[in-house]
Amino acid sequence: MSKFSKNKKKKAGPGISTASLPDIVFMLLFFFMVATVSKENDLLVDITIPNAEECDKIEDKTLEAMINVGAPVGELQAKYGAEPRIQLNDAIKDMGAIPQFIEEKRNEIKNTAPNADLGTRLAKKMIVSLKVDQEAKLGQLDDIKQELRRLNALKVNYVVNNVGDNQ
Repeated sequence: MSKFSKNKKKKAGPGISTASLPDIVFMLLFFFMVATVSKENDLLVDITIPNAEECDKIEDKTLEAMINVGAPVGELQAKYGAEPRIQLNDAIKDMGAIPQFIEEKRNEIKNTAPNADLGTRLAKKMIVSLKVDQEAKLGQLDDIKQELRRLNALKVNYVVNNVGDNQ
């Protein structure tokens, strides 16, 4: 008789515990929510940014309202033409839409603040960033600046490429 029998019942190993699975799933979900950067607006206009020797970075991007000025991209030129246009958020607009855009951005800043007083102070610190194609006409840029002055949006920033030593 052999020492080992072949008909021996196989013992089942311990089962895999799934008790911690929800914790792991929520931990991964939280990680990706924190690590993911929200998408910026798609550029609907072609912009060649001018160069500058000295420039500074904006520290708080949540206070920034971006206005893009340039010629519409290829497929939009049939609708809007080849002249430089104004892009606010994800749409090409005209000068008349700037007041509503500025007011919406101010309200967005106010609503994201923890209290109303802080929201009002932060809305006054709002910076309007102009990303303008270097081939755009100065008259159009001046019209935008006059409209911003009328709306009391006096903090204006120009987006440029830094070619100086101070990066």
